[in-house]
Amino acid sequence: MFNIKKLAMGMMIGTMILATSISAYGLEYKIQRGDTLFLIGQRFGVTVQQLREANNISGDLIYAGDTITIPNQNNSQTYTVVRGDSLFFIAQRFNTTIQSLKTINNLTSDIIYPGQVLKITENTRTTTTTANRSTANRVFNVTDREMELLARAVYSEARGEPFEGQVAVAAVILNRVRHPEFPNTIEGVIFEPWAFTAVHDGQFWLTPNATAYKAVEEALRGVDPSNGAIFYYNPVTATNQWIRTRTIITRIGRHVFAI
Repeated sequence: MFNIKKLAMGMMIGTMILATSISAYGLEYKIQRGDTLFLIGQRFGVTVQQLREANNISGDLIYAGDTITIPNQNNSQTYTVVRGDSLFFIAQRFNTTIQSLKTINNLTSDIIYPGQVLKITENTRTTTTTANRSTANRVFNVTDREMELLARAVYSEARGEPFEGQVAVAAVILNRVRHPEFPNTIEGVIFEPWAFTAVHDGQFWLTPNATAYKAVEEALRGVDPSNGAIFYYNPVTATNQWIRTRTIITRIGRHVFAI
């Protein structure tokens, strides 16, 4: 099991010093593995030289996990979806929300396609650190005990999964609370007999880490990468054949999410 951390993979073409401050006239973009200034420039409709000038870069070396400023050519910016993208990841990358992206682009679902051009505007940018910690932004209020139970469930069930997958596990629990076929409390859902493997085998009582709590907070704010799922399972290890008959909504990491 491992926690997803920022990658430090450099795309070497020359040398540079990556700017760490945020420009007043551009968007923040979190560099992904495989990115180059040329590819980023193509994706956002700016030149390599414009990227260098906006970030005080003297060469072409950039590092995955760092943040680069995209110079603002007009009142809005666009982003071209690439394979593996999701609204969840794009929203995190630009410090905005899934709902903001959907509203700006008139999207009625979370489905996006490689090559699709999405609008990203500066006025949608938020400070995620503050939002993640603020209970005022929650759409689902919980007690401290319920928060701990959710974090334990996420950590014990999904600590080896990507962050998006951990948020999805928390969302499934909340979806069950709302669903008429499940207990209507967080504690009731988590401790329903045979509902969660980690509760049955005792791993539930492991101490959750900060990532688990952050994932829970995201789910409490209404983020649901599972798209409304009420079940999830690992198709490699699942022995229950009934669960495989459920309608699959999405796959995140090693988990399949279904209804």
